Parts: sequence; structure tokens; C-alpha cells
Amino acid sequence: MKYDAGKLEGGYRLVHIQRTKKSLFIAQAVIILAFAIYLLWAEGGFSMKPFFISVNSFIYFVLIMGIVVMVEGFVFIILELRFMKSHSAKFLITQRSARSSVLWAVVSLIAILLLWAPILPEMLDANMGASGSVSSDSSTVPGVTTMFNSDPLGLVEVNHILMESDGQLAEVFILTEANYKLFKDDGKAVLGAYRINDDYKADPEIDVDFPATRHSRFYILVYSVDDAPVTINFDTSRNINASLVNYLSPILAVFLIGNTAWAVYMFMTNKRFKQGIYR
Repeated sequence: MKYDAGKLEGGYRLVHIQRTKKSLFIAQAVIILAFAIYLLWAEGGFSMKPFFISVNSFIYFVLIMGIVVMVEGFVFIILELRFMKSHSAKFLITQRSARSSVLWAVVSLIAILLLWAPILPEMLDANMGASGSVSSDSSTVPGVTTMFNSDPLGLVEVNHILMESDGQLAEVFILTEANYKLFKDDGKAVLGAYRINDDYKADPEIDVDFPATRHSRFYILVYSVDDAPVTINFDTSRNINASLVNYLSPILAVFLIGNTAWAVYMFMTNKRFKQGIYR
């Protein structure tokens, strides 16, 4: 419902408060956007090849500033209520504020539950899990395929890979793109020294706990042990980025607690103003 300073009967002080609130929120929005872009650039959170925009580079700053804006909003509402003369206007303000806070509290709660939901990894595997295969018939020249360890936003990352051979013994090396390009012409022994997987003999399978690293391309190299044709099939398991779960949840909890407490306070205040209307 729209309303203006005249209808709220608060005088010049109320008009000044509302103008100050609007100006401050616009300035903070500009600051949040500018610093978010700067943090993204400064931390190397953006790249075109491979294409990547790291949400983790600035999401915490944005959310912390969101908490500041939330508290400021509460303060401005208290100031507006102080200088309003009409009980009807105060009733409308507190009613709208309570509803808004309930909405934000529900959104925060849903986000927290999604981050910690046990079923989430299964949902991610079903919709975002990657699988593939790579073959080789040589003990010196590998079969090669590639994979990325996270999505282009850094929200979901690979945390586990299961590799299984079609029956023949094989050796599997997983290398970062940088190490593969540096040592790809130096032979199997050198490449094996830079693999990230400790267990590399598929007899018949390998379980690899994938390390948490920044977004990049990884190379999967497969060697046949006895020069017999062999195919390695692999499936990746994915989960929400660990840093998001560990650090985002407490920030969301602040939103949840703050908006819940404010909604209760506004609801009780609204009841008082409602009674004042009908006296």
C-alpha cells in the first residue's frame, strides 16, 4: 500500500527521516555493488578461460552489508513511528514491517535448511553429477579426458570420484591442468609424481576424495598395465561448496533471528496501534 508524508501526518521531521533513509540506502547499494566487483577482481574470482565467476569472492561482504541495512531499516522504522501522529498510519507501518520480516525470516530458514539438508547431495548428484569414460591400450601413452571441479559460480564442487575399470587392470592419474601442461611430455613416471589421487591402480575400482581447490580444469590419464585395451568409467559426486555451508549458515542465522525478533515486536506493537484506532 502506497502512502506519503502528508497522509502519515508526521511533519517535516518525518519527511527528513524518509529522505535520509532513501539516500542512505541508495548510497549503500552503490557501495555494495562497487566493493563486490572490486573483491571479485582483487581475489582473482573471475576468469574467461575457464569461464568462472566466484560467488564466494563477494557473497559474504554483500550479506554482512545486508545485515547492516536490515538493522538500519529497523532504526528508521522506530524513528518514523516516533514522529507519526496518526494511529492508523502507525498501524499500517507496523503491519507491513511485520509481514516483511516474516517473509525474510522464512527465506533465511529455507536457505539454511537447504544448505544442511541430508538429501541435498543426492539431488545434486542426480541433476549435476558428471560421468564419463576414458580408454587406453598402452602402458606409456595415456588415454586422456578432462573435467572441471566446480560449476561456473563456485556454488557446487566435486567432492568424490568413483572410477571403475571394465575388468582389466589400469593406472589412473588425476592432474591439475597446470601440472599436466608442464609435464605431459616427460613421461609416465614424472606425471605420476604430480597426481592428486593416492590410490591410482584400478583393480577394479578407485575411490578418490577430491580436494577442495579453486575452479579449474583437471586431467584424467589412464594407462593400460599390460597394453591390453581397458576402459575406465567414472562418476562424480557433488555437494554445496564447503565454505558456503560453513560461513553462510551463521550469517543467514543472524537474518533469521533478527527478522523473527523484529516480526514479533512489530506484531505486538501493531496490536497496540490497532486498539488505539477503535477507541
